[in-house]
Amino acid sequence: MKLNTIMISMFLSGCLLAGTTPFYAQVRNNKGLKKGVNLAVNITNKKKEPPRTYVNLGLISNYPCLNGVGLNVISSITHYHSQGFQVAGITNVTGLNATGFQFSGIANVTGKNTKGIAIAGLMNVNGNSMSGLGISALGNVAGLNENGISISGLINIAGRNSSGVNIAGLANITRRTQEGLIIGGLMNVAGETMNGIQLTSLLNVAGTKNNGVQLAGLGNIAVENRGLQLGIANYGEQNKGLQAGIANVSSQTSKGLQLGIVNISQDSAAHQIGCVNINPMTRVQMIVSSGNLNKINVAVRFKNRHTYTELGGGAFYLNTDYKLSASAFYRGGVYCSLLPRLELSADAGFYHIETLDNKHEGLPARLYALQPRINLEYRMGRKIGIFASGGYSWTRQYGHSRMFDHKATFEAGIVLF
Repeated sequence: MKLNTIMISMFLSGCLLAGTTPFYAQVRNNKGLKKGVNLAVNITNKKKEPPRTYVNLGLISNYPCLNGVGLNVISSITHYHSQGFQVAGITNVTGLNATGFQFSGIANVTGKNTKGIAIAGLMNVNGNSMSGLGISALGNVAGLNENGISISGLINIAGRNSSGVNIAGLANITRRTQEGLIIGGLMNVAGETMNGIQLTSLLNVAGTKNNGVQLAGLGNIAVENRGLQLGIANYGEQNKGLQAGIANVSSQTSKGLQLGIVNISQDSAAHQIGCVNINPMTRVQMIVSSGNLNKINVAVRFKNRHTYTELGGGAFYLNTDYKLSASAFYRGGVYCSLLPRLELSADAGFYHIETLDNKHEGLPARLYALQPRINLEYRMGRKIGIFASGGYSWTRQYGHSRMFDHKATFEAGIVLF
């Protein structure tokens, strides 16, 4: 905190000694900055309008234009244009445009455009656009466009568009369009359209369209996704591209593909591949069943037009020598109607089994089972049905190829809702 206070004080002191502040860089009617203290040796051509300074060496400089080299201990203020090599211990301030190389201990401030290389200990600030390379410890700010490479320890901000490579320790924020490679430590935000690659550890946002690639450790958000969203959670009001993650959500049109554990869409024509797929046509049902292996089971079934998935748990019966074990299972299958109330289906299930007290009898603590089945289901009414299943089960220990058990299975139960 003390170090930050000292640096800010030095910055403000340099501005005051120079007879201006960075806020004057917002030039009115192209008249440049106000005249101020000049403690420097200059080689200047006064015949031109405005006068041109070719060599500038001093403590504090305040002059119309730089066309050459400027070296100052505290600050360098050019009222109009700066072209060439400009170095200051605290600040470089240019009223209109800066072209070439700028280096300052704290800040480079340009009223309109910067073209070239700008390196600052804290910030680079441009009233209009930055084209080239901008490097700062805290942030790079452009009132309109950032074009080229912007690297900052915290944040890069563009008031209109950004293109090229933007790298920030905290966030990259663009009011309209982002193009190119955008890397943010925590967040990337495009107010309207994203046409490149957004890469971050936390969150990517495209306010209107994502036409490129959004890669996030946590989540991606776009009003309309036309490209790729890859993260733990992905959201797009309209998904016309690919969403891949643990959870994918599309609240309106979904003409693209959702690939994940849980896929949710408000479009009944959505293309979904996952463990749980939910759309307006999905029927959510509860199943209670029992069988020779699965003694007591409760499951939730997500039934779509021709496919279904099940998540459930219950008691798993190994054989007469052991006590009941606990299981959690997942099933996926397909079905077709034989008669108005009779359906035929086939599915395959994976069971994770915790042997509980049986592990004290020499059993492995955890097993898994694979079970394919064929099922017949009869609908007794709109919200109730019964079913019977037959199949086979292979039970193994994790990490071992040896078969623990295998046998035929049968199961029956009721379907609610």
